[in-house]
Amino acid sequence: MRAATLITGLYPPAVRQRWGAEISHEVSEAGIGAWPDAVTGAARLWLHPSDWPETLAGQTRRVLAVALFAIAAVTALLLRATQPSAALTADPGHPLTSSWLVPVLLGIGLATPLPVLRWRALARLVTVAVRTLAAPAAALSAMVLAANSGVVEQPTGFVKAALIGCYWAVLAFTALRLCSLVARVAAAAAMPTTGRLRAALLLIGTGLALAAGQSLFAIVGTAPGGGSVTVMLVLGLLAAATIRAGHDLRPDRTA
Repeated sequence: MRAATLITGLYPPAVRQRWGAEISHEVSEAGIGAWPDAVTGAARLWLHPSDWPETLAGQTRRVLAVALFAIAAVTALLLRATQPSAALTADPGHPLTSSWLVPVLLGIGLATPLPVLRWRALARLVTVAVRTLAAPAAALSAMVLAANSGVVEQPTGFVKAALIGCYWAVLAFTALRLCSLVARVAAAAAMPTTGRLRAALLLIGTGLALAAGQSLFAIVGTAPGGGSVTVMLVLGLLAAATIRAGHDLRPDRTA
């Protein structure tokens, strides 16, 4: 696959559908020197959803809803990577260090597409959910069975590295399929209004900013590992991007 095609794929769906051929052609003609500007342009457009064209009714809202669930999935993986942690938790037993999760969950609730309450639509929703989640459910079940089978105890070396790699691959695959489920459901569900999506973006961004702040506070004055710093930076970037997109999304947009 050509680099121009890969870079074009980074742009929001409506932008790709409207101007994808032109973008790919310009990047291909300009050569490698244009790649940084093209990638930066894609990132900038994701921060300005009000500038996206509408190729289908409600497309902007569907894309934003899926993007928010993708951010939530990345956050969940980051949280798992930091555990156990005294600074960043998701446990009712630790309300102070888990308070960042409250605005995130509120935002997810506002951004969730609602199923149409008709038997045929609900039956289709169940069918789509089963088909989409069957593979990750099987992978998770296999992983749990392998972990509790006692076949491999106290692995070392290559075996340990392979098991850890499989563990994270299964988690990432499950997160990807959950986002895919939201995308498939959104096409036939009642989408949240633009105002709700704006509020969801701001709430989730605020929660991620709190999480990044807690992570920063925990590593100040210590000798943090590279993983802690990376998690803090990623949370901060996600927070900034989500809040910026929320401020850009105009409440009067009917997309």
